Amino acid sequence: MASIVVAEDDSDIAELLATVLSNAGHSVRTAQTGPDALTVIAEAHPDLIILDHHMPGMSGLDVAERLRAEGPTAATPVIMLSAAAPAAARGLVDVTISKPVRPKHLLEAAMELLASRESGAGHAAADAANHLVDVGRLLAVSDYLTRPAHAEALDTFAADLARLTGAPMAAISLVLNDSVVVAGSFGLPKWVQEAGGVPVEWSPDTIVVAEDVPVLISDSTTSDDEFADTPLFSITGIRSYASVPLNSSEGHVVGTLCVMDDKPGTCTEDTVQILHSQRAAAVSLLSRAG
Repeated sequence: MASIVVAEDDSDIAELLATVLSNAGHSVRTAQTGPDALTVIAEAHPDLIILDHHMPGMSGLDVAERLRAEGPTAATPVIMLSAAAPAAARGLVDVTISKPVRPKHLLEAAMELLASRESGAGHAAADAANHLVDVGRLLAVSDYLTRPAHAEALDTFAADLARLTGAPMAAISLVLNDSVVVAGSFGLPKWVQEAGGVPVEWSPDTIVVAEDVPVLISDSTTSDDEFADTPLFSITGIRSYASVPLNSSEGHVVGTLCVMDDKPGTCTEDTVQILHSQRAAAVSLLSRAG
């Protein structure tokens, strides 16, 4: 049995998660605000911490920063729950899980992290990196890349995506192990269009594909974002970014839908929800034969 702290301001969600974890044999304490979470964590010395990102008082990201800075909790496994995890969370938490949360998914992630803690091994980051170079996933991406191009239709889709979200730049991408290939775009800088994409290390889409989660950057200059100094952001001046995964029929994450702006604050959780609503249409368009 493990000791787990769940910090979630929605009491119904907190009760559901606590019930699922308790039924699995764990001892669970809950908190509804960021400051309360820190207090409960200090009292309980948990084996695992589950943080909602948006909480009163302090965000989940703020709480995670405090936990990582303090000796007793620096190595404690942390799961973040969010409709769109901030990119900066990647260096602070072990796993991000998208809302609405599937209890089975949360329980599986919790069990894996607790097992890793007991064995003294941290597998979350390695698993994410391995997912990016997974052979099955790369074969699925290759299948889309070898289909006849529908550049005009994909560009039109990207233009519609920009209109729906209010962002001046949008793209449909396919992500290989070393590059983000732009399949359709609207408003992207000319040098990105001419290159056909960017290296994976320049793009937050790396996180989206490796971890199968959406990513939201409200302002790259204030979020301590690991991509802020890459050419995609520093040369183009991108400040706001939102991206969601595109999954093949077999479940592989083959690419992303993303929008961006050189102004901060354009991309919000509402933006992420709009992107989610367009995923099926984007995959259908990518799947069409010529």
